[in-house]
Amino acid sequence: MINWAYRKVVVPGFESGIKRRKTFRYWRELEEHQWWTEDRIKSLQMQRLRELLNYCDSHSVWYRNRWREHGVKLGDVQSLSDLARLPITTRQMVQEHACAIRSTEASLRYVSKSTGGSSGVPLQFVIENDANDRRVAAAFRGYGWAGAEPGTKQSHLWGVRLQKLSQGQRIKEKIYDRMLYRRDLLNSFGITDSNVSSYVQRINRYRPKVLVAYANPLFVLARAMEEQSISVHRPQSIIVGSEKLYDHQRELIERAFGAPVYETYGSREFTLIAAECDRHQGLHVSSENLIVEIVDESGKPCPPGTEGQVLVTDLHNRAMPFIRYAIGDRAIESPEPCGCGRGLPMLAKVTGRQVDLLVLPDGRKIPGIFFPHLIKDFPSVRQFQVVQTERDRVELSLVVTNDWNQTEQAELHRRVADHLGPTVQMRLRFVESIPLTPAGKMRVVIGYPDPKSHPPTRIAS
Repeated sequence: MINWAYRKVVVPGFESGIKRRKTFRYWRELEEHQWWTEDRIKSLQMQRLRELLNYCDSHSVWYRNRWREHGVKLGDVQSLSDLARLPITTRQMVQEHACAIRSTEASLRYVSKSTGGSSGVPLQFVIENDANDRRVAAAFRGYGWAGAEPGTKQSHLWGVRLQKLSQGQRIKEKIYDRMLYRRDLLNSFGITDSNVSSYVQRINRYRPKVLVAYANPLFVLARAMEEQSISVHRPQSIIVGSEKLYDHQRELIERAFGAPVYETYGSREFTLIAAECDRHQGLHVSSENLIVEIVDESGKPCPPGTEGQVLVTDLHNRAMPFIRYAIGDRAIESPEPCGCGRGLPMLAKVTGRQVDLLVLPDGRKIPGIFFPHLIKDFPSVRQFQVVQTERDRVELSLVVTNDWNQTEQAELHRRVADHLGPTVQMRLRFVESIPLTPAGKMRVVIGYPDPKSHPPTRIAS
C-alpha cells in the first residue's frame, strides 16, 4: 500500500504537479514502446533522427559547418545505417567547441551538467529540459525492470557530493531523497574492509527493497561480508552501474546478498543508456531516446558479437546536441534478441572503457577484462590497478593481505609475462590503497594513450 501511494500519488504529484515535469507521461510512453517490434522502434528512431539533424543544420553552427566541411548532405541520410556518413564527435571536440555546438535558439530551457575527470577530459554541458525529462523516464523504466520503481525503498551505495553543503541544502536533500524518493544514501567513497559492519548495520536498519550501487565498492562490501560472516538484510534485487561489472563480482555479490544483480550502463551525458531485464540476457538500449552504434577503430560498424567502441546519438537534446559521440566505452552488440519479447536492441555486454585496452609493441590488443579474470585467482589481492606507462612497460599496483607470499608473486608474474610476451616489462608495486577517480570510481586498467586509437573524424561514405 505504501509503495502504491508513493508511485501513484506522492512522486507523480511532485514531478507532474509541483515541478511541472513530463517525466511520468514519458515513462508511460516508454512502457508501451518497449513492446513494439524492432522495425517499428527503428522507424521511430529514424523519424526523430531526421528532426534532430534538420534542427542542428539550422541551429548548431558547429555541426552545420563540420558536416559541410566533410561533404555530408543530410538528404543522403535515409536510414539508420546512413548515420555512418556523419563524422564522429569526440569529448575533446565538445569541450573545445561547446559554444558553437550549442543551439542558437535562445528560448530553449535547459539544465547544466558536468562529468568527472576519469577520462582525463572533464566536461561541462547542458541538457534541454524536455530531453532531461525523457532520460529520467528511461531510468524509471530501466530500474523498474529490477523492481526499483520510483518510491520503493532503496539504499544507494553511490558517489556523494564532495562540496560542503549549507544546513538548508542538507535539509532539502534529505527531504528529497529520504521522504520523497525513499532513498538512503551511503558513501561509496569511504568503504573499506574494516568498516563494513557499519554499512551493513545501516542497510539492516533501513531494509531496502532494492540496493543500488557502484560495482567495485559493492564487491568490496560483499567480499568482506563473506569473509567476516556478517548477515545482511536480503533485498529483492540489486542494481549495479557506473562501473564495469565482471562475472566473478556478480557471482560473489549475488551469493553474499542472496539477491539477483541487474547491470545497468549509463553516463552523465545520457543518463541510462541500457539496462538488464529479469531474463539477464544482455542490456536493453533506451532506443526511443538514443541511437547506440558499435564501431571498429576505423569507424566502421562492428558485426553483432564483435567488440568495438561505443558511439551515442541523443535524439532529444537540442540545447547541446550529441551526435555520434564517442563516449569512451567498449561494448558488444548482441546477435540475438532477448527472450522477454521487448523490441529494444541489445548489448551483449559492456566490456570496459576504450582506454582499458592495452596495445602492445607487436600490435596485439589485450582487453582490460583480462586482468580482473586473472587477479580473481589470487585471493590475497584486495585491490589492483594496471597502468601501461609506455608501450612496452606495464605497472601493476597491488593491495595485498598478510597471506601474500613469494610463491603467489612468482605465479602472478609468470602468468602476466606469458600473456604479454617478452617485449613487455612488468613492474610490481605494493601499495596501501588504489586512488579513486574524482568521480569516486575505480579504474583498474589504464592503457597507454595512442593517437591512432582515437576515433576518426570522418567516416567514408
